[in-house]
Formats: sequence, structure tokens, C-alpha cells
Amino acid sequence: MSEIHTSSEHRGWPLRGSILALGLLLCALAWIGAGSSAQAQGNQVNLSPGAVFAMTNDPTNNEVTAYQRDADGLLTPAGTFSTGGQGSGVFEQSANSLILDEQSPNNLNGGYKFLFATNAGSNTISVFRVRPDGLELVDQQPSGGTHPMSVTFRKNVLYVLNGGNVQCTGGQSNISGFNVGPSGQLTPIAGSTRPLTGQSSGCAQVSFNPSGTVLAVTERSSDIIDTYTVDGNGIATGPTPNDNAESGGSGPFGFTFTQRDQLLVTESSGGAPGQGGLASYDVDQKTGTLEVAGTNTRNGQSDTCWVVNTDHGKFAFVTSFISGNISSYSVDPDGRLTLLNPNAGNTGGSGASDQSLSGNSRFLYARNSVQGTISSFRVADDGNLVSLQTIAAPDPAGAGIGIAAK
Repeated sequence: MSEIHTSSEHRGWPLRGSILALGLLLCALAWIGAGSSAQAQGNQVNLSPGAVFAMTNDPTNNEVTAYQRDADGLLTPAGTFSTGGQGSGVFEQSANSLILDEQSPNNLNGGYKFLFATNAGSNTISVFRVRPDGLELVDQQPSGGTHPMSVTFRKNVLYVLNGGNVQCTGGQSNISGFNVGPSGQLTPIAGSTRPLTGQSSGCAQVSFNPSGTVLAVTERSSDIIDTYTVDGNGIATGPTPNDNAESGGSGPFGFTFTQRDQLLVTESSGGAPGQGGLASYDVDQKTGTLEVAGTNTRNGQSDTCWVVNTDHGKFAFVTSFISGNISSYSVDPDGRLTLLNPNAGNTGGSGASDQSLSGNSRFLYARNSVQGTISSFRVADDGNLVSLQTIAAPDPAGAGIGIAAK
């Protein structure tokens, strides 16, 4: 995703700024309508069959809105839960600001015990216990830096990406690690805080690989993917900068690991019209070094920024902010990518952002931060998306970020 500048180098954001302004009224109406529904459902919560969570990023009281998911994938508002912190109140150029257990990036263990949330406005991380009747806030701790924007969890270790500011510029960005106790309490890991390579990096996401031995961080402005090796004590060593330009694309933003430990990375291309795409990398488990497996495969959309991969690894779905479209790809075992459908789904117009798959990858849920909505889709066996529902996602106008599904 391109940064909010008006220079010709960042062509996607002038349009995006206008879109956000035009979306203010729609988002305000979504807040009013969905907020009352969530309150009405507050005493009827049952999150056991399935649920979706979305974060408001409110600068006065950051909250997570819960939605019950029925067997057909449809959502019903099920209450709001305060993180105890403050959001930034502006649209975050990040991914994985809200995650469920080891669902970051994929559902690898089938368990959903904790929900982790970033509070960019108060520089803290919140931990919820996921209960059948709602969310229970169990801890909130300083993030180890300024402006936390992305988190990842594996093997009782949590890492947070601190951007320093909303643009992730000025050399203040870092990653910092925590041990997660049996009840969800966070304990900082001494010696785990590490810098990023770029000074004005435009960092977007941090995530573990499936085995928990490598961390990756995307830097869209520097066109770098930082990797870190992680030892048995959860201490990261690095960064090792990997030149994203080798994929044939630019502007690495959101990413996910396949269960084969390959890295799928979106290419935002600075918001250039029609230049969004997806690339893949093999990961050296000992050094964290990346090698291109599948070169940048464009989808004809603009500002492609978020990606999810189905649990069986066969399909990937990416969202593009400007068009609002979801594009589908097939992923070969060797990492080669094939575009299936550039317009597999749409989130209702410009503003498409975070997305998440249900635990069995049967359903896909995608946020539209401009429209203030969540769109639900069924994932067909051939990788097509079947539109099911669009529901209001209450948040300050244009600022909502983060989505997690189970």
C-alpha cells in the first residue's frame, strides 16, 4: 500500500484521500446502525460455532466488535469489547493488527484461545481470552516501542512490529518479543527488540513462519523484506535485508506463509494503476534468506496489499484498496502462482483492506475501511468466491483496521 503523499511517486493516495472523505457519512451511518445491533445481541452471544472479530481503532476507546458466525457463514453482531487502550483514529497502512492465536498467518493448530490486539494510540498490546459468551480482557502491556501496528504469535511467543508513527518513517521502527503465559499474560523477552533495515521503510507487517524459527517484516518504501532467525528462547537475530525487487515487483506489503514454509507477498507497486500483484519466496530456515519461487504475478488491480492462503495451500486471495476487488490465485507446491480471477469478489467499492479465512478455510471475510463494512464469501472447491453478505463494521470513519475469523 502506498504512503499518503501527493507526489507523483505515490499515485494511489490522492484518490484514496478523496475516497476516505467521501466515505465519512457512510461510515458514520454504519457505526450508528451496527452499534445498536451489537448492543441488542450482547446477551445472546455464542461464539463457539464460529466468530469474526474486527477492531475499531478508535482513538478514545479502542474496541473489538464480535460477530457470531453460523453454519452458512453469515454473521450477526455479538457485542463490543474494549481493549483498554487507544487506537490511532486514522487508517493504518498495516496488516495483522488483530490476530487469533496461531492464525497468524494461517490456522495451523485449530485452537482459538487468545485474541491479540494492537493499540497504536497508546503504544500497548491487549490480550483477550476467547470465551463462548464473548471476550475477556486478560492483559495489556507496553509494546516495546511506539505505534504498534502488527503482531504475530507462535509457540507461546508474541512479536510486535512498532512503526514509530503511522507512516513507519524516521528510523524509530522495531520488533519486540514477549512470552505469553498460560493465562495470556505478556512478559517482555530481554534482548528481543531489534531494528528494521530501512530508516523510512513504510513497514507493514510482521509474521512468524509456521515453525516459528523465522520472522519476516515487509518494508514497502525501502522495497525490502527483513528476516530474523528466532532461537529456542524466542530471541530474534537480524535483520537480514532481502531485496524485494528480485521478484519483478515493488512495494511489498501484506504476506502469509504457506504450510510448506513458502512466503506469499503482495506487491502494491506504490498504488500504480493496474500494477498490483503477488510473488512467492522460498525461505532458508537457518539464515532466513529468501529466494524467489514465483515471480510477481499481476492481477490488473491497483494497490494490492493484503493476502490470505487457504489451509490446504492451493489458493490465495488478495485485496486491492483502490478497486475494492478480491483477486484469486492458485499456488503450486513449488510456489509458482497463477492468476485465476482478477475480480473474484468485491467489497463494495474502494477501501478494501484486511481479510481473514475461517478455521476450515470455507469462508472468507474482508473489511472495507472506507465503506465501514465486512463482506462474507464462501470459498468454492475450485477457488471461486460466492458472495454471501455485507454487514456494517462500526468504527470511526475510515479508520477501522484488523479482522480475525474462526
